[in-house]
Amino acid sequence: MLIPLGVSAQSVGLVMSGGGAKGLYHIGVLRALEENGIPIDYIAGTSMGSIVGGLYAAGYTIEEMEEVAMSGDLERWVSGRIDEKYSYYYIQRDRISSMITLPVGPSLDREREAATGRSRIILPGAMMNTAEIDLALNSFFAQASTAAGGNFDNLMIPFRCMATDMSEHRAVELSSGDLPLAIRASMALPVAFPPVVVDSVLMCDGGCYDNFPWRSIEDNFHPDVLIGACCVDIKPKNLRNASVVEQVMSLITKHTDFDMPEGRSVLIQREVEASVLDFKRAEEIMAAGYNDALEAMPRIKALVARRMTEEEFKRRREEFLARYPRAVMGDIEVLGLNENQARVVRDMMHLGHHRQKDTLPLTGDEVSENYLTLLANVDVDSDFPIFRYNEATERFDITLPLSVKPNFDIAIGGNISSTAFNQAYIGLEYGWWSRVGQSFNLDILLGPVYTMARLKGRTTLIHDTPIYFDYSYNFNIHNTLKGNFGNLTEVDNAEQMRMMEQFLSVGVGTAFTRKSIADLTVNAGRSSYSYEMEGYPKRQYTHFSYVAGGLSIERTSLNKPLFPTSGSRLAASGIYVYGRDERDSRAGIIYPDPEDKFSRIRQWWGVKAQWEQYFDVIPSGVFSWGYAVEGVYTNHPTFDSKEATILSSPQYAPLLHSRMIYMPEFRADRYLGVGLMPTVRIVNNLYARLSLYAMWRDRYEGEVMHYMSDLSIIYHTPIGPVSLALTKYDFKSSKNLYLTFNFGYAIFGRKGLFY
Repeated sequence: MLIPLGVSAQSVGLVMSGGGAKGLYHIGVLRALEENGIPIDYIAGTSMGSIVGGLYAAGYTIEEMEEVAMSGDLERWVSGRIDEKYSYYYIQRDRISSMITLPVGPSLDREREAATGRSRIILPGAMMNTAEIDLALNSFFAQASTAAGGNFDNLMIPFRCMATDMSEHRAVELSSGDLPLAIRASMALPVAFPPVVVDSVLMCDGGCYDNFPWRSIEDNFHPDVLIGACCVDIKPKNLRNASVVEQVMSLITKHTDFDMPEGRSVLIQREVEASVLDFKRAEEIMAAGYNDALEAMPRIKALVARRMTEEEFKRRREEFLARYPRAVMGDIEVLGLNENQARVVRDMMHLGHHRQKDTLPLTGDEVSENYLTLLANVDVDSDFPIFRYNEATERFDITLPLSVKPNFDIAIGGNISSTAFNQAYIGLEYGWWSRVGQSFNLDILLGPVYTMARLKGRTTLIHDTPIYFDYSYNFNIHNTLKGNFGNLTEVDNAEQMRMMEQFLSVGVGTAFTRKSIADLTVNAGRSSYSYEMEGYPKRQYTHFSYVAGGLSIERTSLNKPLFPTSGSRLAASGIYVYGRDERDSRAGIIYPDPEDKFSRIRQWWGVKAQWEQYFDVIPSGVFSWGYAVEGVYTNHPTFDSKEATILSSPQYAPLLHSRMIYMPEFRADRYLGVGLMPTVRIVNNLYARLSLYAMWRDRYEGEVMHYMSDLSIIYHTPIGPVSLALTKYDFKSSKNLYLTFNFGYAIFGRKGLFY
């Protein structure tokens, strides 16, 4: 029989297990306890339990914790990717989308190098980049850690969290020091998140050796009643049919003791059916904790006679929050880089000579934004940043331990298609940075329809407003002479052709915002066109040698490089082309005609404008609407043959399939194109998209309006999109219907003539 202990001396300890996303269960438990007036005098947690317990001990309300859980931030933080909004577009624009990127060094282990005199390649130590998690933990806990004076007993509720000493293979109880760092150590799941150093000890997830630290509360505080919240299975698993992850975790974890003292403890437990990173199910998981706690409430109330009113909960929280210092940032110390690199970091963190720190202190949000911008665009890795309060200045000084990333990358990708548009891509990048960034790229793309090779260099003056200088050699072949393009019906709008171009390119540009660029480019090269020409038994060849200059501005916030569903893109450009058009058809003809050799100077100018936007019609991306407008005006001249004129003219190709094949009606010196793209999200990452496009141009084969459309099913995988598309051209007939499957990123190089 449960007998309530003496009310006056009664104390209650709450223990929370780890479990990743499953640990959101504890928020529901806390809500039920508060609503029923159950006091909580001590908290201990592991991993996700340490985050939830730490938030509660630091004075956060249940509503605030629920808001964080439901915001989607947790899902983004554990994705291991820094939000795209922090990346400079000028870096991403020319970086070919790949399926896999491998940083392979050299990155030096300085201690080993000093001992052996040799360097070695260091591969990534974890799957996830924790930059956003690290900032979030400091944002949540740095002020509470200062208010408690680094002693976790002085938090609103005395608190303990568990970590694992990786060297000694033992559980470690963390009770003092930097609270954000302690919680980061407790949640450092091996392989997924990198370990951290706490008091010179390398530590990882506390769940490896103690996933339910009830003994920590028992030994330190001796509470009268223990309440346990556990979201994982407490029985040993049969590993015969276990997944690889479960088998590996069984090897690196120790069996946890869930047997709290009988007669004065209550265990609220459920094996939550969710993956460790399944934060999308936050509402459902929290509801499970709430309902389970309500079910256990009679047993809890039988043990705990003492109650706290809503006003008492509120007063306790307000008294602790009143001790919070202001979240104003002070000095930033950069560790691990040379002097020039550290200067670049300080400039990017807006701590250069142009900012008067004493009169314009950085806010926490500014530090976070500048720090993530740094990590997204400069080749550095970061250990856990430390926010330490300076009593003299009444600001938080920040220590950033940084290291230079491996400076050689291998990118692998391409496209797997049901058509002839299969591609295999490999890219090599080598770079370094100091006050100036320098990179060199070799990109090779092989395929029966499109082949590309590019050798490119870039020199960047790294600053708040970076300036970059590009120089490259480009070689492209587009060939539709052979192969199937997925046609389901007869085709009468596509023709066979072969275009080859090679050109040198130099350019200078600047990024006046993260997502906006302006650049000036000059190309010099030669384009060769092969085509069938009426009256000639053999294919004809036109060669055009040229110099072309282009000035462009562009701004984008599209959320994906292919099949976007949100954001916008605006681009405008002007070009000038000067060159010589040559064709010699005399060889192989029985009666050659001198007129079959042509050599003419051709020159033209042109302008182009594009606007593309996507927005949610129904919140949360269930249904989005997109539209696009593209206009081109040039005084493109007539070449010696109609075919060469068309091949060298600007192309309207808004659909992926339209870029694969050669359709003369969608090439013109002047045109206006408009499109509508409604998209429905079926389930997470699975979309249905209808695209409708109309092009108005000068009359071609009796028509001024030309149409294309497709209906696509798209699934976005971590390494690239999978799409199945039904594409139709020319709505007036039943011809020109295609069905295509593609997996990966279809890659096209830049054009020497720009349009």
